[in-house]
Amino acid sequence: MIPRTVVIVTGAVILAVLSAAVVLSQATVKRMTFRPIASVRGVDVYKAYCATCHGDDGKGQGPSAAGLKVKVPDLTTIAIRNGGNFSFGAVEDSINRWKQVPQTMTDVLDIQQGRQALPMPAFGPIFAQLYPQEVNERRMRMSNLISYIKSLQVAQDPAQKK
Repeated sequence: MIPRTVVIVTGAVILAVLSAAVVLSQATVKRMTFRPIASVRGVDVYKAYCATCHGDDGKGQGPSAAGLKVKVPDLTTIAIRNGGNFSFGAVEDSINRWKQVPQTMTDVLDIQQGRQALPMPAFGPIFAQLYPQEVNERRMRMSNLISYIKSLQVAQDPAQKK
């Protein structure tokens, strides 16, 4: 017969090991620091600023996605979700968040300072800080990024069309 103390200690050790394994397996998202990049190519801008959450393929499975509280959108289905339309302006608004209506003064400050008031950072203020003297290059980066995201769009499956 095994002494009761040995059973209790063994059970506690097993529970501690299992608890540690669960804690270590949970994904966490670090506060990201964005740095300027030299390239204005859409694919490079995407990889530098978007892929960590949206994934290299744009499907929302990036390395940081699991640690977020909300599901990261699949960027390859923007057109499908919008009746077959890919609106450059709407995508730019989603990325920049310049037209976002803040709910509180904290939201206003977060947006102005490029902090994460919503699940996705407001990249308008971030890009303005990263590239303060390069307005035309900033516009080119944004245009190229949106064109790259458009290139990721998948065609709607004919079986899913109504």
